[in-house]
Amino acid sequence: MMKDMVMAIPVWWARRELHQRRADFYYDLASTLKDRVPLFTTVRKLESRARQRTPLTAPMYMSMLKGLENGSLSDALKGIASDVELTMIDATQAAGDNTMADGLMFLSETVIKTDAMVATMRKAVIYPIMLLLMFASLLTGFSLNAVPILTQISPPTQWPPMGRALYIVSQFITHYGVYLGVFAVAAFAAFFYSLPRWTGRIRKRFDQWLPMNLYRDYASSMLMISLASLMRSGISLRSSLERSYKNSSTWSKWHIRQILINLAKPSNGTFGKAFSTGMFDQEMEDRIQDASERSNPIEAFIYIGTGSIDRMIVRIDKRAKQLNSVLMVVCGVMLAAMMLGFLSTTMSLQAGLRNPTQMLSK
Repeated sequence: MMKDMVMAIPVWWARRELHQRRADFYYDLASTLKDRVPLFTTVRKLESRARQRTPLTAPMYMSMLKGLENGSLSDALKGIASDVELTMIDATQAAGDNTMADGLMFLSETVIKTDAMVATMRKAVIYPIMLLLMFASLLTGFSLNAVPILTQISPPTQWPPMGRALYIVSQFITHYGVYLGVFAVAAFAAFFYSLPRWTGRIRKRFDQWLPMNLYRDYASSMLMISLASLMRSGISLRSSLERSYKNSSTWSKWHIRQILINLAKPSNGTFGKAFSTGMFDQEMEDRIQDASERSNPIEAFIYIGTGSIDRMIVRIDKRAKQLNSVLMVVCGVMLAAMMLGFLSTTMSLQAGLRNPTQMLSK
């Protein structure tokens, strides 16, 4: 038991490391398949090479070999590939080695783009959090260090209006800052927890605005890529949606169910109207609708899916900048007000020290 737990650590680390370079890994697998080298032979060679160079990673390849013995590359890559990638791999494997080689090559190119989109998403999330933490630190520093010094020189009742406002804020931070911090952490945790889980009409309204629409754009792009890859393998739109449903978040499943229900309605005509569930922004819904009205709608849909990531990276980056700009303005105004209150109070105290009679008369 202890031995298994100890071995689990290097296996986890090896999978994590391979996940970071899985685009190259998919490319290598596709290349060997095109040369008609079985996947089992390729992975066996990697396992043998790992035993000679990095023995701690060899158990990971042994686990992959067990999955391949069952005839499933998606089982072999669990813990390495994402759920969306596993769905795409499973679909291409069922179509034969040639189709799988093309699918893995396409997946290799897609992973590079999706990783870039994830990096953009992380940047969009981390920067505002860091900005808020810095502002909270400055506010706490003023409340605990600067304001108490001023209160020793003069009572807050004699401060100018901006100074008294600063004093009220500092007192709130001093007495309730811990609770405010706990509430802020809980609010952030609840927000991130709700992103893939919260569904319903109210959520659809929130998805139209920052910061919720950042997640909507990301999740909808991943679904489009998954559908495009599956349909490239000859799978119908409905079957592709059903396969994507299995490995999707609660939020995505809710929308996919609505899309499947809409597809079953004969009144919709083209499949484009079925995607008007709020999962996509208006621009993407229009593209899907236009694709459904073309002479070869499936090919047009696949083209939209494969080209959506580059556009979505630009869109997410643009919306992240909008969010950052709003936070910069809010924090800047509050910081300026705080500095104005502090400076006006210190200047008032200096004037009072020069004229003690006027200060006492107040």
